[in-house]
Amino acid sequence: MTKAAKTTSRKRYVERPDIRALLLDSAEALIREEGYAAATARKIASRVDLKHQVVFYYFGSQDELLVEVFRRSAKTHREALEKALNSSKPLSAMWNVIRDPDVTRFTLEFMALANHNEAIRDELAQNAADIRQLETEAVDRHLKERGIDPRLSPRLVSVLTNALGRLLVQEATLGIRDGHDEAEALVEGSLRSFEAMGDTTEGVGPIVQAMDFKEGDSSTYQP
Repeated sequence: MTKAAKTTSRKRYVERPDIRALLLDSAEALIREEGYAAATARKIASRVDLKHQVVFYYFGSQDELLVEVFRRSAKTHREALEKALNSSKPLSAMWNVIRDPDVTRFTLEFMALANHNEAIRDELAQNAADIRQLETEAVDRHLKERGIDPRLSPRLVSVLTNALGRLLVQEATLGIRDGHDEAEALVEGSLRSFEAMGDTTEGVGPIVQAMDFKEGDSSTYQP
């Protein structure tokens, strides 16, 4: 039998987009409901009444299926973020997207998986770099359009808002909410201040005021 004939013999079925989507949906649901460890080929397939071999037929490996699940979720998140960054209040809208608890919890599952999976780790790292660049360019563009020269760089704004948003969701998941209202008020007031610079706006102070203490200064920031 020729090589071409053997290939044809193995590929007896035409791939169906609906089956591929079913498997992706099944894997995503398992990760959201039970965590990444539950997303095995057998459980993913059996959830939609298919044999586990179909996972390997459509994706080649279980790892590649999980990579595709993450890519699909990341694409949806990026689209929401791009819409926010192109809105009339881009920084506040960006913050609302960043602190979405469903998105953050789902991403945290993949971050945990990345500790044991190089393919997932590489995918997360590339996506994080792309999102950081997207946010940095958008914040920089917004500030330049308003003639604003902030003390915090656009890249640092991206780092701080993402880090704090992720931390708040992590703690809330554990039932820890102490200090959250104050932290959210600080960030929201700071972002409003960045957006309002150049306009007549009272009652908002940039986050750098909370960080710009002189040595020995015992004063505290009041949001």
